[in-house]
Amino acid sequence: MGGLMPGTTASSADVRAAIARSWLSARDAELLGSVVLRPHQRSAAHRLRALIGASRGALLADAVGLGKTYTALAVARHAASVLVVAPAALRDMWREACTAAARPARFVSYHALSRGRIPDAADFVIVDESHHTRNPATRRYRALAALCRRSPVLFLSATPVHNRADDLRAQLALFLGSHAWAMADDELARFVVRRDFAADDAGPTLPHAGAVRWLDTGEDATMLAGIERLPPPLPIREAGDGGALVAISLLRQWASSRAALVAALRRRLALASALGDALRAGRHPTRQELRAWSYADGSLQLAFPEFASDALPTEVDTLLAGTERHASHVAALMRAAATGPDPDDARAAARTVTDFEEFPGERLIVFAEFAETVRALYARLARDGGVAMLTERGAVVAGGRVTRRALLAQFAPGGAAHVPAAERVALLITTDLLSEGVNLQDASVVVHADLPWSPARFEQRVGRVRRLGSSHAEVSVYALRPPAPAEVLLRMEHRLRAKLAVAARTVGIRGTIMPRLFPAEPPASSATRIHAEIAGQLARWHLPCGRPPSGEPLVGAVHAARPGFLALVGCDGRPELIAGLGAGVSESPRDVLDALRLAEGPDVPVDARSVREALAAIACWRAERASFGVLGLGAGAAARTRRRLLHRIDAIAARSPRHLRSRYVPLALQARRVATERLGAGAERVLQELADARMPDEAWLNAVRTFAELNGTAGGPEMVSAVVVF
Repeated sequence: MGGLMPGTTASSADVRAAIARSWLSARDAELLGSVVLRPHQRSAAHRLRALIGASRGALLADAVGLGKTYTALAVARHAASVLVVAPAALRDMWREACTAAARPARFVSYHALSRGRIPDAADFVIVDESHHTRNPATRRYRALAALCRRSPVLFLSATPVHNRADDLRAQLALFLGSHAWAMADDELARFVVRRDFAADDAGPTLPHAGAVRWLDTGEDATMLAGIERLPPPLPIREAGDGGALVAISLLRQWASSRAALVAALRRRLALASALGDALRAGRHPTRQELRAWSYADGSLQLAFPEFASDALPTEVDTLLAGTERHASHVAALMRAAATGPDPDDARAAARTVTDFEEFPGERLIVFAEFAETVRALYARLARDGGVAMLTERGAVVAGGRVTRRALLAQFAPGGAAHVPAAERVALLITTDLLSEGVNLQDASVVVHADLPWSPARFEQRVGRVRRLGSSHAEVSVYALRPPAPAEVLLRMEHRLRAKLAVAARTVGIRGTIMPRLFPAEPPASSATRIHAEIAGQLARWHLPCGRPPSGEPLVGAVHAARPGFLALVGCDGRPELIAGLGAGVSESPRDVLDALRLAEGPDVPVDARSVREALAAIACWRAERASFGVLGLGAGAAARTRRRLLHRIDAIAARSPRHLRSRYVPLALQARRVATERLGAGAERVLQELADARMPDEAWLNAVRTFAELNGTAGGPEMVSAVVVF
């Protein structure tokens, strides 16, 4: 039918099974040291290995509590050496996990990287709480780029997007390089694996999170109006007008507690006083100079203003008047805070925070963004007994200071059973330092004492309690309503949900844990969630044995409601599903999922012409894809570097003597591949130096070839493996 068949015909079931086998592996080992891996962890480990094998990196964004730590160690189980990068507070947790998994690993904190302490490279890098690497301008980011230049990397974060999609791009750029900045949301989602308790039918059992219940604490509209009327401070040199940022910062502290607001006002007043002294001395400090000033224990520490900043180029009186006007309003706010009713009393007295009778025998955790809020609540509640406080300064109970480890051990599964009743903690008040990487499964009630500016914090807070290993069927969630009128709360929620929508599109975070002040809107769909549906569909197609590969495309045909095809092709060394649904070839997850469903129809005879048309369309798609790879080399400096590299290669080819061309041509071809290859951020920095290196032509081409061997990804065969036409 339609001439010679371009491929090997087979039943649609065999073709579907062949497609599934390229994506799914045989059952992974259940044991990792003494840890029994759950099915969702084994399947994630397989998907991550495939992504990392093809692209040298991936991001695991499973919901909080699903055991990402052991999944990561399962991915790295065969690496010769492993390096874990994480917040310093998680060092003990990772040490214990590595011991249980029998997978040794070195550990370095983000703080150490920021201070320039860079460890030796490893064969595999795990970056935990990777949202801490979303700013490429930081020293820690540059250090991590160097560590990942030649090593595969796995990022872990349930909340990789805090404010905008560029948060995710910055993390993926550490192995994708500048290409990440030019990718659409659907393309970014290809490198992210995320599942949650609602999406996986056979997933693990987690406690049910009840609907967030709001606790009213009254209004504080007078103080809010005073903050909104606050005049702008004197702008520091090179920074412009910072009035809006100051007001926003004070609003965050006001919404958390009166104590947090008063502490912030004291800092503002001390800074205004120091700025006034600098101006009177004829100096105007820069942002970098202000960073050297520190406020602690009620005093501002700084160098003499004459030695700390440059000479003032502007009229002193005008700038002094602005500083004094700002300081005067700040002082007025402090007087109003001291004489008016204190809303912190109402917050501490809110039902549920103090009413243990509602939760007999259960443990409560109260999260707040600011340490001043934690201390204010603890001061009002400590007399009730069974209350502890944890901030960056340490842990405190009624009897005095205790170690952080001893306090948190009470909230681990079964940890309280070995603690005398008189020393048992029923209510823990803590800052968000406990919202990352800590297991608190023995608690069953979470209270948000304030609304953090990033919606990701909501999921992290509840996720510390709602985890595998919890003995509770349900986690109760409460939130103290900010002391604001409804229209202000509406604006606050709108801002947070705008940030959350970005995370939903790119990673698949649903936002069900974030408290909702007003009626809900339909949740946004997610490319990552669709990828999970695709994986589930392929799992149903998988057969333990099937038709072996023959070296040419395996083709089948089914009846469907619309014409098109589904194909499995090799792209950059990894299997890629693409769909032809009448409007050209697409790799969009939505189109691929539609094609997967259409490919399940009953078998029909295979038409050779339809197969040739499908293969021709795939060939055109490949050509377009390659062209876009050259035209869209990336963004910014990396793109300019690659274009300089191409121009230099072309110039060498044009001026090379005829008798040397046979030697130069293979080198030039390899160099051109480097110019269009996907590289991590660290490798791109080296390539920038290499592009302008002063070297003889042949030596330079050999240097580029060596660079490619050390840093390039291993591309696989670019072939069509299987096609189902319909």
